[in-house]
Amino acid sequence: MLRSRWLTKLHIRVPALFLCLVVLVGAVYYLWMERTVFRPPQQDPAEANWYSKLAAVEIDSVAALAASLAPDRLQDLAQEYGAAIAVFAAEIVFFDATSGKVIAACAPDSLPAAVGEVDPELLAGMAEPGWAFDKIYPDPTNIEAYVNRIFHVAAVAGPDGAPIAYLAGSWRPLIFALEDVTLNPRQLWLQAILVGLAGSFLVGWIVLAWLTRRIQTLNTAAAALAAGRLDHRVQDKSADDLGHLGRAFNSMAARLESLITELRNKEQFQRQLIANISHDLRTPMASLRGYVETLGLRAEQMDRSEFQRYLGIIDDNLSHLDRLVDHLLQISRLDAGQARFQFEEFLLPELIEGVLTRCEVSAAARGIRLECRYPAELPLVNADPLQIAQVVQNLVENGIKFGRDGGEVVVSLATLPDRTVEVAVCDDGPGIDPQDLPHIFDRFFTGDRSRSRKGQSSGLGLAIAAKIVEEHGSRLTVASEPGRGAAFRFQLPAVNAAKANAAEG
Repeated sequence: MLRSRWLTKLHIRVPALFLCLVVLVGAVYYLWMERTVFRPPQQDPAEANWYSKLAAVEIDSVAALAASLAPDRLQDLAQEYGAAIAVFAAEIVFFDATSGKVIAACAPDSLPAAVGEVDPELLAGMAEPGWAFDKIYPDPTNIEAYVNRIFHVAAVAGPDGAPIAYLAGSWRPLIFALEDVTLNPRQLWLQAILVGLAGSFLVGWIVLAWLTRRIQTLNTAAAALAAGRLDHRVQDKSADDLGHLGRAFNSMAARLESLITELRNKEQFQRQLIANISHDLRTPMASLRGYVETLGLRAEQMDRSEFQRYLGIIDDNLSHLDRLVDHLLQISRLDAGQARFQFEEFLLPELIEGVLTRCEVSAAARGIRLECRYPAELPLVNADPLQIAQVVQNLVENGIKFGRDGGEVVVSLATLPDRTVEVAVCDDGPGIDPQDLPHIFDRFFTGDRSRSRKGQSSGLGLAIAAKIVEEHGSRLTVASEPGRGAAFRFQLPAVNAAKANAAEG
């Protein structure tokens, strides 16, 4: 793990990459030198074929032709055939069979002409079929001697069949200067230095181009982020420092995108909040102003019953304003995390009965029956009783408000397998339109399209209830079908059953 982390460091990877590329350039240079400067000269395929297959046959044919010619014609024959085989760096010469002196040569300046003569007995031996030219060196003291260059000898027969001359084929000597075969160390070192400098420049350019491209990618991403393109990301999955920087940039960009989206949502909510508060305050304020002005102008002409009715309307509007202000303060505290919760263990049925008692008057006005159903052995719950009471009361009041006359609102308690107690508040009203269900817990949403708006409502009750339930580690849900009422549910953590039995005893 430490080794792999060490290899991902950029100050290690860059020199390592540079070194690898330099070694690669050096290897290519070495292979090129091996195949050019240090490679021995290669024989031409046509030349090799002539020496291995055709040379002996042709020289034998020329010797047979020479046997039929006059001695003065041998020079012309030697020159003519010598010109033909000059491309193979070969020469021919006729030697006298008795003295071994040169009779005719392919060129006046040829090596055989310069030698002048060869031992006739040596030539006779070379003319025999068993002579091994590739193994026998007639003059082992001088490898460059002419006799060691002869590759074939053919006898020129006279009228009586005895040799009158010998035709010898030989390699022409290579003429070159010493500097042609001696490597110049200074030149080689200079060449190696130049190749090294050029290779280092090329390798450095490749490495810098690689780094620059990746840095440019980060620069482009930063410019895109500065221009407001919050969804732009760096596509660099490398494990080195630049890769870590790219991933850190992506995390920062994602966080900024999330924060800016959240700020935009909050800004939109604040606009909606101001608009809804303005609307909800304007209606009761206008009603208050109208009735107060009426009382100021006609109080003396009104009878007592009408006067009391006006005062009742004013009181209702003031109560609605008071509830709206309380809801706004409560939702702001919940959003800011300033709401205080006093968690304790208590019996949930007792709290529910108290809530239903407080709601009996409004329920009786519409003939709605309130009921709490729960099993005989119900464990204690750990929650804030005041906050949970507010949630249940809000749900029951909604059930009374939107339930049908003469119907019922039932609060059911049940213990679930995950050791939580489920609270369900069900009414038998007209239900909630499916289009309104996703927004039922949105702030200031009243669902006028599916449930007739009866009485004044701020549209904050369910939002507050959902927020309180979230603070208890649960989630307020709703299930409803048009014409079949609505059922709201949430769960509270249960306490040891033994404590519940002790409390009931």
